[in-house]
Amino acid sequence: MSEFLGREDVVDSLAGQVLAGQTVLVYGPLGVGKTAILDEIARVVGAAGRRLGRAVHTQTIRDVTRALQAVYPEAGLRARNQRQLRGYLSLAVEEDPGVLILDHLQCAGTALKGFLRSLEGTGLGVLIAADVEHQRDNARIRAMRLAHRERQVPPLQALHMDRILEARVLHRRLPYPLTEADRSSLLRIAAGRPGVVGMVVGLLESDRYWRDGRLLSEILRSDVSMAIAEAYVGEVNARARHLEK
Repeated sequence: MSEFLGREDVVDSLAGQVLAGQTVLVYGPLGVGKTAILDEIARVVGAAGRRLGRAVHTQTIRDVTRALQAVYPEAGLRARNQRQLRGYLSLAVEEDPGVLILDHLQCAGTALKGFLRSLEGTGLGVLIAADVEHQRDNARIRAMRLAHRERQVPPLQALHMDRILEARVLHRRLPYPLTEADRSSLLRIAAGRPGVVGMVVGLLESDRYWRDGRLLSEILRSDVSMAIAEAYVGEVNARARHLEK
C-alpha cells in the first residue's frame, strides 16, 4: 500500500509545477508523508524523461551541488573548484533543464540560497521538503524565502489511514489480533501521519505493548511520542551544529 494514497491530487499538482520549471516548498510534520510524495514525483519525472537530482538531507550548498552533479556529471569534468562547478552546473541545467528535489531541508545559508536563486530562470524545477513540527518551524522555514509557491501537507484522512494500517498489519506477525477498538487507538496515535503507522505496527510485535492479549495503547502512545520527539531534537541539533561551523 503506497503512502501517497489519498495524495494523488497533491502529486499531480506538484509534479506539474516542477516539470514547468517552478520552485515549490512543501512542508508538514514528521511522518505526514512528504518523502512518499517526493518518491512518487521522482517516478513521474523519470517517466517524463527528465533529469532528476535529489538530496536526501539538505543542510549545505554542497548537498545541492552533489545532487546536481550526479545528473550533470559533465559539469564536474571541467570545474577546478566549487565556484566553477556551480557555474558549469548552471550552464548545464540551462541547456537541459531537469528537476531538483531537496528533502528534509534543515538549514539554508546565504550560499545555498544564492545558488538556488541563480538557478531561477534556467527552467530547472525545484521541489523542497521541510519538516514543520511546531509553529516556530513554520515561521523559520517560510522566512528563508526559498520558493515562490508553498504547499502544506495536511494529516491524511481517516479512510486512507485505515487502509494503510490494514496493509501494514498484513505484513507483520503480531502477538494478538487487533480489535476494532485497538485499530481506532492506533489511528488516533498516528494522527493522520502515514509514516507513523509503520512505526506503530512495528512496535506492536513487542510484548511490551500487550498484557493478556490486551493492547496497552497508552504505553504505545508514550513511546511513539518519544520517538517523534527524539527525531525532532535530532534535526534541531543538526541545524545547531551546522550554524556553529
